[in-house]
Amino acid sequence: MAPDDSTTDDIVAEAALQLWSAAQTDFDPFEVPSAEWPETAVPVRDADIAVDTHLEVDDVRAALGRLDGVKVVLGREAGTCSVLRVIPEDAPL
Repeated sequence: MAPDDSTTDDIVAEAALQLWSAAQTDFDPFEVPSAEWPETAVPVRDADIAVDTHLEVDDVRAALGRLDGVKVVLGREAGTCSVLRVIPEDAPL
């Protein structure tokens, strides 16, 4: 991973966390322990993360691909990549 990739990944991970948390309507991920997060969370689209970070969608998708399974859980449908869930910092590896 190039140094710029690491910076982009950090920016995308932070934006994904903030947007995903804001999108949740039935719970506040900052108030509810991660073990109690419901499985039916509201996803966040790659395009929304790109707008928030001022990055190109392709760069966001590449970063999300690197973060998938590490910091986020992704879903793909009809050419859109979405963050379905954020993996909490305290999750076992």
